[in-house]
Formats: sequence, structure tokens, C-alpha cells
Amino acid sequence: MSPGAEKNKELDYHFNQFISELSKAPVSKSKALEMEQRFFDTLRVKAGDTSHSTASEAHSNDTAILQDMQKLLNTRNSFDLKAVPQKAANWAYFMAMSIAGILFITVGFVLVTTPASPEFEIATLFYFNEFDGFTVMDLFALMIIFIGIFFFIRAFVQRRK
Repeated sequence: MSPGAEKNKELDYHFNQFISELSKAPVSKSKALEMEQRFFDTLRVKAGDTSHSTASEAHSNDTAILQDMQKLLNTRNSFDLKAVPQKAANWAYFMAMSIAGILFITVGFVLVTTPASPEFEIATLFYFNEFDGFTVMDLFALMIIFIGIFFFIRAFVQRRK
């Protein structure tokens, strides 16, 4: 094994240790930004990138990296106590609409599949044969199924917003 590969293996080991220690304890945003800045500065020095760029370019690059890291930290910590009631209301709306949709679909299919007395079927709109046809009750059942599908899809569409 070459000395460079051995050095990289040792570096990987220490980096993994650093990551595992970092994941054990909470880190503030300012400390995370400071650690990130030190990490990128060290990498830039080791890679020899500082000789190719001027000081103003390095500063603007550092500022851009810092802003990107700030955006990342802001999006990762999106828990806000003010948003909890709105999220709970959205979740409740999603659950109510999806349960209502499933219920409507189930009731519609039950109405279509179960035999009913001729008085309950009201009238036959057209016949498949002399004993069977499409009745008004079947039409109502299909309308109920479509309403259930609408509720179910609407729940998922509202959830994505």
C-alpha cells in the first residue's frame, strides 16, 4: 500500500469519527457556519486553489458558500411553532377528505354489486338482457363513486400545496 493511500485511509477514519461525534450533539447555526468555513479554507489551502484566485474572488466565493450554507440550515430547521396549527389543520383536512373519499367509493361499489329489490332500483334506463339492465340506482351509485374519487384526489392535491 502506498503512503498516499495509507494517509487517505487515515484521513477517512478521522473524518468519519468527526462526523459521528458531530451527529451526537446539537450544533448551533453559527458554530456550523464557522466549522464549514474552516473546513473549506483548509481544503482550499490543501488543494492549492488559493494561488489561482485573487483575494477578492476568494472572499466573494466564501460569501456565496456562506449564504448557501445559511439557506441550507434555514430550510433544514423548518420547524416553527406558529406553523403547527396550520399543519395540524392541513393534516386533519387531508385525513377527512381521504376517509370521506374511501367511504363514498366503498358505498358506491356496494350499491352496484349488491342485488336490490325492483322497488329500490326505481327504473331501468336500458336493458342488457330481459332480466338485467342499468338502473337509476346504478346511476346514483356511479355518481357516488365519482364523488368519492374526487374527494380522494382532492385530498392529495391539497396536501401538496
